[in-house]
Amino acid sequence: MSERGAFVTEYIYCVACFEAIKPVLLSREKYLCSTVVPGWDPVGGDLPIIAGKLGGLHAGEELEVFEELSRDLAARVCHPLRVAVLADNGASRVFHVEPEQPRA
Repeated sequence: MSERGAFVTEYIYCVACFEAIKPVLLSREKYLCSTVVPGWDPVGGDLPIIAGKLGGLHAGEELEVFEELSRDLAARVCHPLRVAVLADNGASRVFHVEPEQPRA
């Protein structure tokens, strides 16, 4: 059975962190389909939030997939990052990604 969960990052104030996580979280694939949340002001541009869909083949796999992604994110960010993941089976988790390297 195919599972479809959703995820959303917190509002990311650090421009460096936001740019660093885009290669990991932005995709248009079957198992990871996501976008930057559009802003309300056409002049102001998009919001520094990424949201999308995570897929899996068994119940709760979305959480397992994000567990792997969070390790890649930890290697890229310079500030802590929270990401909420809601699995199709009703489970949910807020991932607290801590930077691998401390801020200078």
